Order: sequence, then structure tokens, then C-alpha cells
Amino acid sequence: MILTETDRKILHRLQSNIPLLSRPFLELGKELDIDEDTIIERIKFMVEKGYIRRLAPIINTQAMGREATLAAVKVPEERIDEVSAIINEYSGVSHNYLRKGKNKHIPYNVWFTMSAKDDEELHSRLKEIETRTGLTVRTLPTAKKFKIGVRFKIY
Repeated sequence: MILTETDRKILHRLQSNIPLLSRPFLELGKELDIDEDTIIERIKFMVEKGYIRRLAPIINTQAMGREATLAAVKVPEERIDEVSAIINEYSGVSHNYLRKGKNKHIPYNVWFTMSAKDDEELHSRLKEIETRTGLTVRTLPTAKKFKIGVRFKIY
């Protein structure tokens, strides 16, 4: 299915701040000259088709006084699904993905981000993952953030 012009307009606009109102899609509809029901219908369609994974806020964990880290694990190929499922059980995991790199100096293939209320809880959860999987979890805490604004051009 090729996206319609309406779909492209909606996707382009969803990449910026969504109004924090009781009816945000009504406000977006006024902005885009598309009725609210059509916006909701098209978003549902694009979610069902997998064009949109989800609509969710991006939380700044550190600003909220929480701790977070990027973590990596070297997982044997035959255990990737099993280990990923264990990692996904933790509520503080926001991303978990397989990265097959060609760099032999970086042998890690499963990467995830995790946040927790404090450093103690974060490291306790990571240690628990190590215990449950029998694998070493390498943590790569943020040293400095370089934020970029990403807006994809929708064709």
C-alpha cells in the first residue's frame, strides 16, 4: 500500500509535538485541514499496517531524577530470542534490538536501554539479567548527550 497524501501529511505532523489537549487530533485536524475522525482512522490504519509503531512521549529520565544506561550483551545466536525475552520482562527497558556488526572488536549483538529509579536499582536489575542469562552485561552510561532533531521526509 502506498501512503496517501493525507497519510503523509499526518505522519509529517506527528513527528513534532502533539498538543496536550483532551482532543489532540481535533487540534491537528484544524491545523492540517483534515477532520478529526479521518486523522484517527488513518493513524489506526497506519499502526495496523506497521507504518507507525506507536505514539508515545520521549521521557527525559535524568530530568526526572532517574538513572539510565545503554547496555550490550554478547549472546550466542541460538539464544537471542530467549535472552531478549528475559530483557523485555523489565519495565525500565525502552529499546531492545539485535545489531549484527562486522567489527570484531565490538562482539556485542543484543543492545538495550534501561532506566530505574536510582543507580542501585539499575545495577541490581542488570545483575539480575546476568544471573538469569549467565551472560555478562556491558553497561555504557551516557557521558554527554548530543541531541538532534530528527524529522523524516515522508514520500
